[in-house]
Amino acid sequence: MRCLRAPGTIGDVATSALISAVRRVQAGWAVATTAAHLAPIVLFVLAFDRGGPTLLVACSVLISVLGILANSRVGMLADRLPLTRVLRWVVALGSAAMVLSAVSALARWPAVVSVATGSLAVALLSTYRPLQAALLPWIVHTPRELARANIGAAGTESIASLVGPALAGVVLLVTSPADAVVACALCAVFAPLPLLGLSVAQAAPARRDPVSRRESYAAGLVALWRAVPGGGASVLSAAQTFARGALQVLLVLLVLETFRLGNDTVGWLWAAMGVGGLVGALVGSRALRVTRLARGFVLGVMLWGVGLVVVAVTSSSPWTAGLGMLVVGFGNAVEDASMFTFIARRAPHGAVARALSAIEIIAFTSMALGSLAAPGLAQAVGQRGATLAIGVIVVVLALAYALTFHRIDGAATESAGHADFLADVEVFEVLPVVLVEHLAGRLERNDYATGTVVIREGAEGDSFHIVASGSATVDVHGSPRPPLGPGDGFGEIALLRQSARTATVTAAEPLTTYSLERDDFLTAIQGRSASAEALADLRLSRDTKP
Repeated sequence: MRCLRAPGTIGDVATSALISAVRRVQAGWAVATTAAHLAPIVLFVLAFDRGGPTLLVACSVLISVLGILANSRVGMLADRLPLTRVLRWVVALGSAAMVLSAVSALARWPAVVSVATGSLAVALLSTYRPLQAALLPWIVHTPRELARANIGAAGTESIASLVGPALAGVVLLVTSPADAVVACALCAVFAPLPLLGLSVAQAAPARRDPVSRRESYAAGLVALWRAVPGGGASVLSAAQTFARGALQVLLVLLVLETFRLGNDTVGWLWAAMGVGGLVGALVGSRALRVTRLARGFVLGVMLWGVGLVVVAVTSSSPWTAGLGMLVVGFGNAVEDASMFTFIARRAPHGAVARALSAIEIIAFTSMALGSLAAPGLAQAVGQRGATLAIGVIVVVLALAYALTFHRIDGAATESAGHADFLADVEVFEVLPVVLVEHLAGRLERNDYATGTVVIREGAEGDSFHIVASGSATVDVHGSPRPPLGPGDGFGEIALLRQSARTATVTAAEPLTTYSLERDDFLTAIQGRSASAEALADLRLSRDTKP
């Protein structure tokens, strides 16, 4: 009755295909996020060069407004259509918009045309991250794999946040801001290529809730707010991204008006943030676990505030300002990986993509407000004073929610253990983590004394069992079969074949199992039953041998 592994089974092929899918999604993300970090810097400098602070603020706000619209619409589509199809189309449209921005720049059309089309490209490419975060749970198998994949995505973004700004610094050093837009387009056109032909199976039932509010753009915002008591995820995301929006304006003013340095310095300072992000991603890959995600998010937001304080206190030169940007980058990497992982796990089924898109909607809204507020704050209390005040507020808010997120991590410990326990059972190895975690919440614990019959041959099969501790004997037609131990599953044959039990299982010592009802088991493996059938055939052939 042991769940056996057969070399070359359908499960092995499926696992190989899913690994390939993860790599393709991450490859597309690497190119898209590099373009998304390169383009805003070039657009900001172009806007300031052609229209001064007014056009600079307008550009930052336009990116935010378009980002809100793009993420709200794309989030709704992604919960109704195949995620891979939505991802391909959005990235392709974003690349096309960036090419149009470059064409207008080369043709020396009014700067507003390049700024508008480039802003649209950045907004569309921004939807890649929430779409990727919604897609990964359908690709990976365990919560740990999901955390690693999102940490890897944060690491990729950290590299991009170094490469993109550094490339911006180079092109702005050797050419004009208008011509630098061409480099953005050359980067963006490669983003859709890894996604061509990508297809990932998803469960249809998650999309059939007939709730009218699910058709509303507000559904994702509601789901995100409810994911953490007191709306902690929404509030801290808003605070962190308000700070980012303000920094986008304050940093340009600091470099070009206070330091009176070249356009390229803006790129180098943002590249310093990328260096900090790389360090943060490396630390996160070792320190972040499924049971530390919420605390990692709070820590990352807090470091954002600390970084701004450092920028304000030490900003006597671009070199010391770069130190603060390193801290900001470190916090950004830790916050980003944690946020997208635990929201993907806590959001309700059927609203995951919109909850993740809501993160971007809040981000763009808050960045727009931060960009609008920055000039007035700088005029009122100076650039350093404005940066210091914003940083302190972010730190205070993070401390206020620290206990709430600590409790979330505590509650996640048991859930993560059950999901990992299920993922190690071979019949479930081909399932994506989103289904494994759903099943983990449906497990029922059963304790049996020595000699107790768990299932009896010939009886109706209504559940699937997994041994958690102890051992059990197996008899088929009175003949003994190999015993069962921790991690072994039994009872699936009767469920798959809709037949009577094929063996008797008896507790050989105090035995604990976790069981799944027939409907939960069959619903979970729907669409993936070929692998389960192969294992059942192997099990049946062994159990019926004399």
